[in-house]
Amino acid sequence: MDDRTSPHERSLLDYPRPSVAVDTAVFTVIADELCVVLVEGPEGGRRLPGTFLHEGETLEVAVRRSLREKAGIEGGDPRQLVVFDEPDRDERGWVLSVAHAMALPSEVVPAGIAVPIDRADPLDFDHARILAVSVERIRGDYATQPDPWGLLQHPFTLRELLVLHSAVDPTTPQRDTFRRMMEPLLIETGDMTSGSVGKPSRLFRKPTADEVQARQAEKVRAVWSGSRRTSRSRIDDVPADRLVTLSSRARQLDAWLPVDELPTGTPFTIELDRGPGGIVARAFADEQAALWAYRGLVTTFERAENRIGADASLRSVRLVGPRRAELSRRDFG
Repeated sequence: MDDRTSPHERSLLDYPRPSVAVDTAVFTVIADELCVVLVEGPEGGRRLPGTFLHEGETLEVAVRRSLREKAGIEGGDPRQLVVFDEPDRDERGWVLSVAHAMALPSEVVPAGIAVPIDRADPLDFDHARILAVSVERIRGDYATQPDPWGLLQHPFTLRELLVLHSAVDPTTPQRDTFRRMMEPLLIETGDMTSGSVGKPSRLFRKPTADEVQARQAEKVRAVWSGSRRTSRSRIDDVPADRLVTLSSRARQLDAWLPVDELPTGTPFTIELDRGPGGIVARAFADEQAALWAYRGLVTTFERAENRIGADASLRSVRLVGPRRAELSRRDFG
């Protein structure tokens, strides 16, 4: 075909077409470890369950078919993540892979096919990269919301929720910090655990979509009524967690300061150990704001490509509470 042919004169068959595949990381938690479902390939290697897209088939249908046929898994809520499109990613030819991920309670995952994620390598093709992206996604979601992928199917205690989150992400904050972070996002059922061992504990559930919407509407009403301040208040009314005082001046918290320049007695700080660049910190009067900022930084810096500029030699991110107590820490290689 003449390359000078007008695009309007070409048909779709005139263009090269890659094969399209779907590959899915199915997570579960077994013995307090985050595990992923793997299947055996034709050559004896291990890989994520996947398949090629059939004619007239949607991606979701292909994902569910592959899970049913390759892993014996039904149901679940697959989430589309990213497309892997390197031309040489599959030695069999030009194959695009649309990566998906989902999580299922261990009770519905067939026995023997889920492997702890730190023992998953080596994997066929570029499935180790797909798994890494999927792990980053599930950990990022669990950093800010209680069990967002639905691994707990019944009312739970805060301890059960903490154990689950710690299995998904080992950098989950410690018990008291975690409780203050997650309890406002839950609904207390009014029931208690039963049994003869230990003190009864309160049971919680996640709010429904309507309850979440009602909470958000209530926050908006509180702001408009003036009963809740925002950062748009006058400078002398700015909440204390948005400013710190240094040398009789107000400085925005967005500026990272050398750790020894922070005011003494700051309730909460996030500290970045930048190696040769020294340790810089940010101060917070409000624990919730410090938690959100800390979890966002950990999620960002998990990816080495995000550690550039001043953060290129980043060694750790640390959340410090009152009396310099270390609440959580994430070390980087």
